[in-house]
Amino acid sequence: MTLKVIKPGLQTTLQGAPFSGHRHLGMPAAGAADCLSLALANHLVGKLAGAIAIEITLDDVKFAAEHPTGIAVTGAAAFVRINGKDRPLHQLIHAKSGDEIHVGPADKGCRSYLAVAREIVGRSLLGGQSTYLGAGLGGFQGRALQAGDSVQWIEGSTSPTTSKQTPDGLRPVLSDKHIIRVTAGPEISALTSYSQEILFGQKRKIGLRANRMGLSLQGSPIEQENALQMKSAPVFPGTMQCPPDGEPFLLGPDAQTTGGYPRIAQVVRADRHLIGQLRPGSEIQFVKIGNGRATEIYRQKLSLLTPWLGAINLW
Repeated sequence: MTLKVIKPGLQTTLQGAPFSGHRHLGMPAAGAADCLSLALANHLVGKLAGAIAIEITLDDVKFAAEHPTGIAVTGAAAFVRINGKDRPLHQLIHAKSGDEIHVGPADKGCRSYLAVAREIVGRSLLGGQSTYLGAGLGGFQGRALQAGDSVQWIEGSTSPTTSKQTPDGLRPVLSDKHIIRVTAGPEISALTSYSQEILFGQKRKIGLRANRMGLSLQGSPIEQENALQMKSAPVFPGTMQCPPDGEPFLLGPDAQTTGGYPRIAQVVRADRHLIGQLRPGSEIQFVKIGNGRATEIYRQKLSLLTPWLGAINLW
């Protein structure tokens, strides 16, 4: 029982929950770049927040439903069409055998998620099935989908019959202008006082180095007080590092587990899903907050989401 890939788009992969507990082996988190959009799509088709779905980057994609199933599309897609007819995003859609599913390109933002009501079959390792492209692991043969591929699901898995849609107040508003909250990184003191000022006082833009590993942040160069020679230290999705060239780099879900550049900031957990919607040219204003406030904001966000999504964690 399958979805056949007609047009694969720029980079379309199977993604779900991140790999957990294996960073000491050098295994990145991977998983969905925008975990909130993933959770919203999965909820509409009756699945757990971190279940495997199809992550679509920037471009439009087309699939053929070779068997009937329920689907839902969330995230940056400009539209979703069944056999050329517009259907709503953020709503359960019933696709029949032979239907063509067309998910539009990202209008604003970067990634869309197509959830299927059946249990998608992905390659399993280390307790997960998400795709880690850097090592060719997990997902669909460890790679992005190609034309002619068939995304399989488990025969006999059930599909919901009752239609539902995401409440308006829970639908992320996608934009190419972002405010992202961060806490100070362990090596923030390596920066000159002026550089600390402009890091949090000036807007920056995403450069052309932008993928699941990380994104370059263009703007006024960030200068270090002294060229800090440091041993490699743990880094995580949302860590902002400062290389010698002074152009900060924001790490994404596929980033390495350690790094040798100063860690100057860390995106708070409540805002980390926004990294998955950043694209070249996106404008960001970083706002520094304290650790206590970051925890408070995360709890407030969960209290807003749980009445609809149930128990959920954002990664």
